[in-house]
Amino acid sequence: MAKKMTRSAGRVLLFPGVQVERHTSTSEDHRSELHSTRRDPIEVVLCGTFRKDTEGLARALEQLRDLGCRILSPGNVQSASETEGAFTDGEIETSERREIEHLDAIRQARFVWLHAPKGYVGPTGTFEVGFACASGVPIFSSETPKDGVLQKLVRVVRSPREVIAAIRNHQLEPPVPALQTFQHYYRQAALDHGNENESAQNCLSLMMEEIGELARALWKRGNFVHRGTPIDNQEAIELADVFIYVVHMANILHLDLGKAVQYKEMLNIRKALRLT
Repeated sequence: MAKKMTRSAGRVLLFPGVQVERHTSTSEDHRSELHSTRRDPIEVVLCGTFRKDTEGLARALEQLRDLGCRILSPGNVQSASETEGAFTDGEIETSERREIEHLDAIRQARFVWLHAPKGYVGPTGTFEVGFACASGVPIFSSETPKDGVLQKLVRVVRSPREVIAAIRNHQLEPPVPALQTFQHYYRQAALDHGNENESAQNCLSLMMEEIGELARALWKRGNFVHRGTPIDNQEAIELADVFIYVVHMANILHLDLGKAVQYKEMLNIRKALRLT
């Protein structure tokens, strides 16, 4: 007896945080729920000035938490406040470590909320906005920055609630993966290696060879006991080779790989919503 085939969104790979709920009911009452996501915490980082308007900063932190967000950084208003005056060597080291951790949190965040009282951002906040932009993380604020360049990078909304609603209802486009820098790097690497005029067909052939090497490395992972000692990080090496050829192919075809991934992810989300 032939099995009844059912459609599933499970084959659609989505960016983290945009998993689509599936409902068995299709009644009028649940129709609006079909396009909602699971209520996983949305990870966010606060940036900007932490010395001016600390009460407003505290309100923003509280509102984001009330909306179900996970604040990756800062931990609280006290730890966020900048300290004026001279620093000891130990305080400088601690401050630098916190800044590195803050930047790492920005990379992981779904979005950045910019605290810019009366449009003031400050040098640290400006740097963080640029870093978030380069990392493909969208930046939102309820205040329009005074700086004209920052105005082009920051999306002004009424409140964090507006951002959360856009994410939950799939109205916020997926981020563009930060791949341009690597594409630029490997374009130069191809010139150095004399591969700048390689055809797409030849690149595809080489890519398929590397995929075969990756498949063999994965197979050996569970079968190496009686077949010699495996090479350390073999899967990582082979996967890196595949990635390099993907980037090389994008350069050969004159494609912006990051924007291509973003566009395909938008199609994936629309497909997943249709299949729920």
